[in-house]
Amino acid sequence: MTDKRLLACAEYVSGVGIAVDVGTDHGYLPCYLAESGKCKRVIAADVNTGPLKSAQENIKNAHLTDRITTVLSDGLDNISPDGVSDVVIAGMGGELIADIVGRARGFYSARFILQPMSKAELLRKWLWDNGFDIVSEKVCFESFYYTVMLVRFTGSSRPYSDDEIYRGAVLARTEDEIGYILKQVERLRVKGNGMLRGGTDTQQAQRYLSIADKLQSFAEDKGGKAL
Repeated sequence: MTDKRLLACAEYVSGVGIAVDVGTDHGYLPCYLAESGKCKRVIAADVNTGPLKSAQENIKNAHLTDRITTVLSDGLDNISPDGVSDVVIAGMGGELIADIVGRARGFYSARFILQPMSKAELLRKWLWDNGFDIVSEKVCFESFYYTVMLVRFTGSSRPYSDDEIYRGAVLARTEDEIGYILKQVERLRVKGNGMLRGGTDTQQAQRYLSIADKLQSFAEDKGGKAL
């Protein structure tokens, strides 16, 4: 498996118990986790029969049917939490990931590895509002910037600033992490300036631009170049 995005998810998996890959698609991540020896048991789940059949074929070809179980499931609905130590939800929008996690209270003792393809800021806000802590967050670049979050349920919500919603636990330690934050700056400035030109919701436009300035300063402090 050479996909940087999925490899980043795999790095966060503990390997202590059963790992569940929600929305497994072709089953590449479960195959990697089992074949590498990181996990003794993996559950590959998908809501659609087509991708699940593709995963089953790949698992069979890799001779991993004794270690990987496939389940047709909407999120975690058809999966038992017994023995599950890690839940990976990757390749979906932030709002859908939040919905799946919100319906999975039986799994809240497990680690969640979340990789939103869009609206990461909405996912972070939902997590913090609903008693989750983003323990760590890493960024990888492969045509696009992808962020991967390691999340644990604490039961306590925490306060957060506007700029934290857009950078989360990304610490800007690497070129990819700085690039990710600067991409958020670009997005926010385009959105804010577009609203100002259109004369719609000036207050919200100024808020976006203010957040962009804070993120810019954060990135520059870590070595990022000004936009």
